[in-house]
Parts: sequence; C-alpha cells; structure tokens
Amino acid sequence: MLFNVSGLIQEGIGAVRQYELEDELVTDDREPERVFGNVEFLRTKMGVLVRAHLELVEHETCSRCATPLLETLKIEFEEEFQQVVDAAGRLVEDRPDPDAFIIDDRHMLDITEAVRQYREASAEIAPLCREDCKGLCPVCGNDLNIEACSCEDDVIDVRWAGLASLRTASEGKE
Repeated sequence: MLFNVSGLIQEGIGAVRQYELEDELVTDDREPERVFGNVEFLRTKMGVLVRAHLELVEHETCSRCATPLLETLKIEFEEEFQQVVDAAGRLVEDRPDPDAFIIDDRHMLDITEAVRQYREASAEIAPLCREDCKGLCPVCGNDLNIEACSCEDDVIDVRWAGLASLRTASEGKE
C-alpha cells in the first residue's frame, strides 16, 4: 500500500488526491488479508493527511466452536504522514515526531502500518461464527451446533466439588 506523493508535495497546501485501493495486508503472523476502499491525501504544512475508508477481510476462528470464518472489518482513520525531506530532497528543519508516520526520503508514503494498527484496534476480541453459536461440548468436544451430545449436563468442575457436596448434604436435611 505504497504511494508516490512527490507530485502532491510539490503542490500547495490543500492539494488533494483520491485513490481507490484494492490490495492485501501481509503480516508475519497472519494469512494475507484483502483490503479495499478509498483513500484521500491532503497536502498539509508538515506532510500529507491521509483519510482512509477501508474494509478488510480477515481469516478468523470462532471463539466458541473453532470453525474457520471470514470477517469483514471497517477501518477508518485520519493520520498525518510527516515529511523527512522537502520537495527538493533537503532534510526538513522540523524533524517529525519519532512516533509519527513518515513519508520517506524518496517521497513514498506507505499506509501498511497504519492499516495494520487500525485493524488490530477494530478486530473482534472473541469472534463468533453466529450470535447463537452453541460451541463445543467441554466433555466430548462435539460441535453442539451440528448435533447434541449425550454427556451429562451437570458435570461438576473438580474445583467446585467440595461446595457441590455441601449443597447435596443441605438438600438431604430438608
């Protein structure tokens, strides 16, 4: 998601460029994810303001039944990418903030890291294949969305067994 903004930087403050984007977000720890939408670049005093309106299709796994699924995330952001060199190639006097997104010394603006960060912030913590997903049986592992199992419903967690025996004893006294 690399853009050459040398022409935009040579124009005055307020100049605008718009692009349709269809690309893939490739990271080390995930499968490539399709990204599409539009981006707008606005020339500012310090660099370029990027306004992105994107959708990202990510491969996920249902947190209840472990079924693979595709999830579409809406990603929208406005970030200023700061120049490290001016239009003539000279180092800018006001160095960019060390945490800022930058336009490199060849006037290339890469929005990949911004898209990755906003994807992480907007991703579901516990994605579901559907809202009423029943999950897996904790005893036999059957997918309860496909078929019910014959396991006992009242299986007691061994950590609570002592309390369960108190409940059983108090019910017997009544």
